[in-house]
Amino acid sequence: MSEINKVDIIVIGAGVIGLAIAKNLAQQKKDVIVIEKENIFGSVTSTRNSGVIHAGIYYDAGSIKAKFCAKGNRALYDYCQKKNIPHLNVGKFVVATSKDEIEKLESIYDKAKINEVEGISRVSKEYVNNQEPLINCYEALEVKSTGIVDQQALMTAYVGDLEDNGGMIAYNNEINSIDYKENGYKIKFSDGTIIFANSIVNSAGLSADKIAKLIEGFEVSKIPKIYYAKGNYFETNRKLGVKHLIYPIPTEASLGLHLGLDISMQMRFGPDVEWVNDLEYTVDPNRINLFYDDIIKYLPDIRKEDLIPGYSGIRPKLKNQGEGKSDFLIQTSKEHGFKNLVNLFGMESPGLTSSLVIADYVSSLLD
Repeated sequence: MSEINKVDIIVIGAGVIGLAIAKNLAQQKKDVIVIEKENIFGSVTSTRNSGVIHAGIYYDAGSIKAKFCAKGNRALYDYCQKKNIPHLNVGKFVVATSKDEIEKLESIYDKAKINEVEGISRVSKEYVNNQEPLINCYEALEVKSTGIVDQQALMTAYVGDLEDNGGMIAYNNEINSIDYKENGYKIKFSDGTIIFANSIVNSAGLSADKIAKLIEGFEVSKIPKIYYAKGNYFETNRKLGVKHLIYPIPTEASLGLHLGLDISMQMRFGPDVEWVNDLEYTVDPNRINLFYDDIIKYLPDIRKEDLIPGYSGIRPKLKNQGEGKSDFLIQTSKEHGFKNLVNLFGMESPGLTSSLVIADYVSSLLD
């Protein structure tokens, strides 16, 4: 990277959230550079997920996830239509496979109404089977506003908006240190390059805590511990004609091993939750038994031999195994005392769905 004396804003991390923030700021005529340690955007977390446009039915009322997801859902559909980004409003069924799960189903429905989720209703087994004959359930929720999007195409559009408005991405760059001065930040890179920036947005995902630790004088107690929750996916070549996303009743740790679809309507299953200490993405074939035992509860026609290891992703969680759900943490000068520094911690699902709304919010925090 050639040396640049000064820019308005450095955004660290070229994932879907970092790119959405950067393109938003560039559209406001800010001088923006995105710093990315990989050689391509979105390769760490943003393309290693289900690609779902979430409706916002699961998140606790008052949480940042709840506030951003429903708005993000509508904003993302509008953006995809405007930019001709491949996406499908397929809808989903959240299925209770036994009478024992009805109480949890009712709780999800009540939470969704509080969160102002659009297009959600309780439906009978007969209603589901009329549309999805292969799905086994006792009762279900239909969520019409859920969809799927081509994550790569979405991020490519964000990059286009960024570059069309004068912003740029600097790939293969690692930050060595960040020194805060009254007039901004001095950022030194591993190749010796130094950039001065008025503002920093730390959107480094799995490495957001490491970036915060590089800031001279930043109080360590203000940096949350990030736990790695690996999500594995299994795929199938069978074409069973399922046209909706199918979600089981979620657990405290995850939304369950759901039946997902890509843009070509090919099925896949996952993610599960595997707590790990390292960033390693191999899918263990031995996890097939866990997958199969869960999937046959709502899709009895699936056979174990139909399942093949697919891909995996790792989510940055702010709570460890058994500690419950975690929310987004968007940290500003009120919390850490550094002017025009925004740290984004624990930015997992529904980060993709909420990316445009997150971008609006973060942009409003910077002078």
